[in-house]
Amino acid sequence: MMNIREQRRSFIKKSSTLAAGLMVAPGIIRAQENKPKLNIGLIGLSGKGASNLAGVLSENIVALCDVDENNAAKARSAHPKAKFFQDYRKLIDLKELDAIVVSTPDHVHAVQAIAVMQSGRPVYCEKPLAHSVLEVRKMVKIANEKGLVTQMGTQIHAGNNYRRVVEIIQAGVLGDISRVQVWVNSLPNIRTLSKTPVTVPAGFDYDLWLGPVAHRPYDPAFTHFNWRYFWEFGGGVFADMACHYMDLVHWSLDLRKPLTVEAISKRIQAGDQTVPDLVKADYHYPKRGNKSAVHLTWYNGVKGPGWDHNEPYHGFASGVLFEGTKGQLIADYSKYKLMPEDKFKGFTAPPATIPNSIGHHQEWVDAIKNKKVTTCNFDYSGALAETVLLGNVSLRSGAKISWDDAKGTTGNKDADKFLFREYRKGWTL
Repeated sequence: MMNIREQRRSFIKKSSTLAAGLMVAPGIIRAQENKPKLNIGLIGLSGKGASNLAGVLSENIVALCDVDENNAAKARSAHPKAKFFQDYRKLIDLKELDAIVVSTPDHVHAVQAIAVMQSGRPVYCEKPLAHSVLEVRKMVKIANEKGLVTQMGTQIHAGNNYRRVVEIIQAGVLGDISRVQVWVNSLPNIRTLSKTPVTVPAGFDYDLWLGPVAHRPYDPAFTHFNWRYFWEFGGGVFADMACHYMDLVHWSLDLRKPLTVEAISKRIQAGDQTVPDLVKADYHYPKRGNKSAVHLTWYNGVKGPGWDHNEPYHGFASGVLFEGTKGQLIADYSKYKLMPEDKFKGFTAPPATIPNSIGHHQEWVDAIKNKKVTTCNFDYSGALAETVLLGNVSLRSGAKISWDDAKGTTGNKDADKFLFREYRKGWTL
């Protein structure tokens, strides 16, 4: 029996044989149309929750959940027949649900997604899967043990541009690649904590929003979208964006877990947010068969590969730079550029081998209906999320870490304490 990773590779390979001119095979669409609609439940309804809801409108929207009734108003108005809950556990208890989408802050991803999987349902969970490395590892373990259809919300994976870049790199156009640099031109939002107590808004179950995090007085500075800028709840721009951009690297070069990680940061803004502004993280990955070891560097808060890049690098304010023995390639979500430009003038792309996606959400739906494997299942995306979060482990501990993937430890007690945050009383994984 193939494991999830082998099934994913087999799925991509078989799908490529069906891709005529990269058009989605009509049979795939018909197969979906001929299957009964799924009964979907959604946990988290604002921000990514709203876009994820839009992504599954082909199915029956049976139940909605959000700790803040105010954030839920739009979704409830659009789906008046759907049952509504503030407590995700009550939604999961519904017997009629076939699958559940989790679009909540990072600090509650694991407890919610694991509860979904323990109930035997497929789950779609937003990146970066969880708040900590050990939470991600447990999510992957349960998904694999139960054989559930899973998908992480790295929607850019479904875009055509990433697929064309993967084809170019895997066709050997750049030669042997051992160096990659990734940068994202984003800084944390400046947040100012309230100097006097703030009343929790009516309709907002703040205690349930905190979930497993130790109680602290309510403050709008760190709730809703801004949770990502405080270590207790999120992982900064790094955890927010690296799963999107480093996905292209992991996919193209068939990377899994790093051997070592070393991250440093700079603070250039005022404010009470606890995550740093500028981050640089160096990852070293092992050889894979006849492929070279890879050194990947991540930056956020700059417009190119380096601390001092204030102008877009070759027109890319955020991007991925692959450096090979035969040339270089820069890419972002929607475009790519080969360099040196004179060498690649008149470049003809290799034959397309990866079919266009039917849509990131629809891929998950189709996999559930037809017992297939998604391209961003938790085995693949878990390795990516774990890698990203290891960068924050190094950053927060101030240490270069060596990762023992088999044991799930850095061997450094100061660093290992950032692999998992103790839950408050009453909360367990």
